[in-house]
Amino acid sequence: MAIDFLERGITYIRWSLFIVSADVIILTLLLFLSLLITPLAAYIFTVVMSYFLLISTVIPYVLIVLFWLLGFRDLTHYSKRYFIGFIGSIIITASYFMNVAYTGYLMVNELAGNILIPKPIIMEPLILTYNKYFIVFSLYLPLPLFISLVLGILGSILSMVTLYRLGSDFSVVRTKVSALITIIGILTIETPLIGGLLISVGTALLAFDLGRVLDQRTG
Repeated sequence: MAIDFLERGITYIRWSLFIVSADVIILTLLLFLSLLITPLAAYIFTVVMSYFLLISTVIPYVLIVLFWLLGFRDLTHYSKRYFIGFIGSIIITASYFMNVAYTGYLMVNELAGNILIPKPIIMEPLILTYNKYFIVFSLYLPLPLFISLVLGILGSILSMVTLYRLGSDFSVVRTKVSALITIIGILTIETPLIGGLLISVGTALLAFDLGRVLDQRTG
């Protein structure tokens, strides 16, 4: 039945959102703590987060991508109106595997004594610029990571637009607002304290608010 696709799709997406929210909250908290200490902490945090991103990419994000893909697949089965979200989830999946492949390349290259060709432009997967009030992502990223970032942003926005439409279709205003907050966070991710806070709040609220869609459908 169509309702089964809706329920299953929303359940998958909610699980993905819970994991995203927890992961981004941890990163944002670490960024905030480094801002409170000293400028040197920003550099130290860059190194720490390099290893944290390896863990967060390989373990939680494989679940995020899987749940996201399955969730929007089921929403599309429920209604073709949500097909754009499935396209977004495919783009996010491509971004994920590109990021994993490049991260794996960096690790192998380092273990091999940097003899692989072509050599990476920047060994650090992330560079941070620190000032008195903000920590900002540097745009000087290797091309594979830059493409992965752009794909991730594009896929995430398409997915959030679909969830906004879902909230609109079922007259759940809070779902629409949560999706908008997350979109703004994604677009401001270059300033990670602001973008990370908005994404954390938006995804956490969205995970709970999607339950209201099911209540509207079954009520």
